[in-house]
Amino acid sequence: KKNINISHTSYKIIDRKGKITGYRKAAAKLDYGNLIKSCDIGLSTVIVKRSFLKSSKFSNLKTKEDYVLWLKLSKKDNFYGLDKSYTEWRNLDNSLSSSTFQKISDAFKVYYFYEKFSMIKSTLMVLRLSFFYLIKTINKNYDN
Repeated sequence: KKNINISHTSYKIIDRKGKITGYRKAAAKLDYGNLIKSCDIGLSTVIVKRSFLKSSKFSNLKTKEDYVLWLKLSKKDNFYGLDKSYTEWRNLDNSLSSSTFQKISDAFKVYYFYEKFSMIKSTLMVLRLSFFYLIKTINKNYDN
């Protein structure tokens, strides 16, 4: 109805047993400037018009491959969010996304290799991303 190119929804975070341990709220509108600072977009919550996606695809990173794509798409149009949870993301101890070193390494690659930031700016952006992640984990808006 609104002719949106790319959208996403909120999602619940669950543990191994299916207990809700967190919630990520979809921002009503995200542009590149917002997204470069922090990404809470759940991969399985995204809907993209095929014509908008064209030949864009995921990067070869182990983690953050979706983040690279979201940044690329956000340079062309905004993400629009719906604060309804249709998806649950299971947080497991042995998953790739649970590896802090892997996530930090790939975050640096996002900024340095894909966004072409300087080494110093890339390092600062990783620190900023890490800081905001810590804030979100203790923020009541992200609790169940």
